[in-house]
Amino acid sequence: MDVFAMLLSIIIISFNGEKYIGQAVSSCLCPAGADHEIIVVDNGSTDGSLDLIRSIAADCGSTLRIIENHENKGPGEARNIGLAHASGEYCMFLDGDDWLEPEAIPRIVACLQEWKPDVLMFNHQQVWPDGRKIPNAPNRYVDLGDRWADLTDPAVRKGAIRNLHVPWNKAYRMSFVRDHGLLFPRQTYYEDMVWSIRATVEAGAFYYIPDVLHNYRRHLQSSLHTTHDDHFNIIHECRRVETLLKNHADYRRWYGMKLYGYMRSTLFGVINTGSRIPKAREGDYLKEVSALLKDLRRMLGLRGPDILLQAAATGDHGIYSVASAGMIRMNRLRGRLYRLRKKVF
Repeated sequence: MDVFAMLLSIIIISFNGEKYIGQAVSSCLCPAGADHEIIVVDNGSTDGSLDLIRSIAADCGSTLRIIENHENKGPGEARNIGLAHASGEYCMFLDGDDWLEPEAIPRIVACLQEWKPDVLMFNHQQVWPDGRKIPNAPNRYVDLGDRWADLTDPAVRKGAIRNLHVPWNKAYRMSFVRDHGLLFPRQTYYEDMVWSIRATVEAGAFYYIPDVLHNYRRHLQSSLHTTHDDHFNIIHECRRVETLLKNHADYRRWYGMKLYGYMRSTLFGVINTGSRIPKAREGDYLKEVSALLKDLRRMLGLRGPDILLQAAATGDHGIYSVASAGMIRMNRLRGRLYRLRKKVF
């Protein structure tokens, strides 16, 4: 039987984030007696981040622990290290350039105590350099309203499957994490996708609250805007999801179509930015994506034409771009119609 020292462990990953890490850590501090701990995993920072964290820790006592990696092990492995040191019954993650709202921890703790879920999902907002704050809003793919919801029943949970798959918008029961062998891959790009999808489909008791509790800082020069072969990792991660669906008929039946839509959108989104895949590798990327999606369609029994998939199969980025532009226009129209229906009804 597990014996936990406290209810919640908050794992913060830090790497050369001197400008932001103070806000991230401070947003997790609560009045004395709060039933949580803060674990900061520093990934070999070479700026003043570590000194700043140490100065905050000096005033916090045992509430804040620091784990120092002597090299950058990447965000996924750093989270694994944090998990190995966590003593809470639940855990959650925070990137070193993000921060929590003041009411976040009390709200999350109250929900964990009341519902005792395997996974609790909450809402977030994007914060842009110009100060804009854009809440993550349900769209035509995500059936999440503005009230709390019990997503334990797969028939209800499937409405949340196409929500943003990141690790930091959820709290997780540690026994659930261990029993299901949840770990992050040792890579820098798309290391969090399969973790979140597995947690979402494999959890028993699953709850959602619409409260905007997490601030996701958007950077114009983030890793998602780099040009690098490592963006091919998204294909590998989607293959892992394919394996999950192959091995579990229930997941395939309950969530297969929703996950296919999520992966298709994400895979094409990587190349639609026009900056992530090196120009010389665009044809290879399109062909690999096409092969993956065709395999998924066969497994799920999907029929009917997919113009974008057919264009990708040619491996010709020019042909794909024309098809993509047409699909973007169509999706924008669908989005406007969706918003119009919401206003009318």
